[in-house]
Amino acid sequence: MVDFIPARDTDALAWMINFSTKITANPATYQVAVADAVAIANAVDAFDAALTIVQDPAQNTEVTIAAKDDARTSADQICRQFAALIKPNMGISDPDKISIGVPPPNNDRNPIDVPDTSPILSVIAATPGAHTVRYSDSFTPDSPAKPFGAANMQVFVAIDVAAVADPALAEFYGAFTRNPVVVAFSAPDNGKQATYFARWASVKGDVGPWSSPVSLAIAA
Repeated sequence: MVDFIPARDTDALAWMINFSTKITANPATYQVAVADAVAIANAVDAFDAALTIVQDPAQNTEVTIAAKDDARTSADQICRQFAALIKPNMGISDPDKISIGVPPPNNDRNPIDVPDTSPILSVIAATPGAHTVRYSDSFTPDSPAKPFGAANMQVFVAIDVAAVADPALAEFYGAFTRNPVVVAFSAPDNGKQATYFARWASVKGDVGPWSSPVSLAIAA
C-alpha cells in the first residue's frame, strides 16, 4: 500500500498544511469539529516551526532535530487519525477527500468473504491453571495457517463440572491470529472441564461455522 503522507519532511509538511488548511476553512464539509480542526492546525504549525529551525545550518543540532522529529510524529498522528475517519465517510464526497490528499476507498474491490470452513482444535498441553490450544482449518488440517478470508479466530470457552456441547453456553475468550493459543484459568476453575469452541472471523466481523467442541480437565 502506498502511504498518502510523503516520507520526506518537506513533502510531508506540504501535505499536512494542505490537509489542515482545507479542513480549517470547511470543517463542516469534512464533519470535523472546530476544536479538532484547531488541534490539527496547532500540531502542523508546530511541525512547520520545528522544521524551519533545523533547516537553518546554524541551528541544526541533535536537540533541534529530535524536537523536529517529535513534532512531526505528533502532526502525523493527528492527521492520520482524522484522515482515517474521513476516508470511509460516505457523507464526504470523493472530490473533497482527494482535495485534502486522502484517497477515497476502492469500492470496486471484490469483498473477501469469511471462510465457510471451521477450525479444528486440539489441546496440546495442560499445565497448572492453563491449556495450550492449537488450531488448523478443516480444509487444511495439516497446516497451522488460517484460511484465506479469516482475519482471526474467535475462541469461546465453557467451564463446568462436565463437558458441554452447545457453543451458546460458552463465553468469548478472545480473537487470535497466531498459533498456538494459551488459555489461562483462575483457581476456582481447578478440576472443572473446559470446553472449547472456535470460528473464523473476517476483517468485516462476519463469522463462519462453529468448530466441533474439544474438552479437557483443568489441572490444579
